[in-house]
Amino acid sequence: MLHYCHTETGNFGDDLNPWLWERLAPELCDPAAPGLFVGIGTLLSHDLPREPIKFVFGSGCGYKAPPRLDDRWKIYAVRGPLTAARLGVDPTRAVTDPALLVRRVAPPPPGKRHRVSFMPHHKSLDRADWRDLCARCGLHFIDPREPVEGVLGAVRESELLLAEAMHGAVIADAFRVPWIPVRMYSQFLEFKWLDWTRSVGVECKFADVPPIFDEEPPWQARLRNAWKRGWYQCGLGKSKWGRLPLRRTGDQERDRILAVLAGLPATRQPCLSQEATLARLEEQLLERLGQLRAEWIPAPNGRSLWRGHSCQWVST
Repeated sequence: MLHYCHTETGNFGDDLNPWLWERLAPELCDPAAPGLFVGIGTLLSHDLPREPIKFVFGSGCGYKAPPRLDDRWKIYAVRGPLTAARLGVDPTRAVTDPALLVRRVAPPPPGKRHRVSFMPHHKSLDRADWRDLCARCGLHFIDPREPVEGVLGAVRESELLLAEAMHGAVIADAFRVPWIPVRMYSQFLEFKWLDWTRSVGVECKFADVPPIFDEEPPWQARLRNAWKRGWYQCGLGKSKWGRLPLRRTGDQERDRILAVLAGLPATRQPCLSQEATLARLEEQLLERLGQLRAEWIPAPNGRSLWRGHSCQWVST
């Protein structure tokens, strides 16, 4: 069965799983199969279920401690070299993020409609009204909570993507849309970005933009965040602690931040991998996906139980 992170409000990177694997390898989503298919996402951690055999295809480490591998793990590919090193597996297992395979099943390319788009991380939408903020500074807003095909189309219709959501950048790169990585809120995870960008041969230089907060945090959160920020400023805390909220963003400060964000196309060199690199990685992924499908543990009695969106939904 398919193992991935499901967010009730929707999240493009995670939601790519049922959308893509239904089209490329539907048997991997069979809820009756005893194998666990671990595909797109930062899913490799110690809290994955112990007993089922895990078929890993392009997932990454990052948010939690890595798992201890044993004979219940079959590693066909991981997201990049940092994940391979953290797991202690052969470096040749590092291919790239399997969302690249969307190129095999995407609808025909649309025309360009948006000069510059911004795709925030889905959790950033809890902090500020980014649809309104983008309208204020002249950027096209791409909502990562929207259905997969709508987000795919919006990215491909853009001439340039400012991406806080990593899978926005993965898809932009796959369809040859230049992109700029934006580090803004505390949920931004540098490890997974570097893991992926090194897999595609791109030097990733993050554009740091201060976060915007529409609401005043509760006093308990302000106190806790101030303590963490203090440790960060002393060089003893996590980098994300420097982006925790202390207060609501004032109007003038918000306008300055939006000017920085909207000015990135003029101040930052966009990223884009080499097409030859992507073509090679795509072929590697397809070859290993074929190997995985040949070794996949089918449902009992050889039944085909794929029923649309009947995959396992797992929140991690």
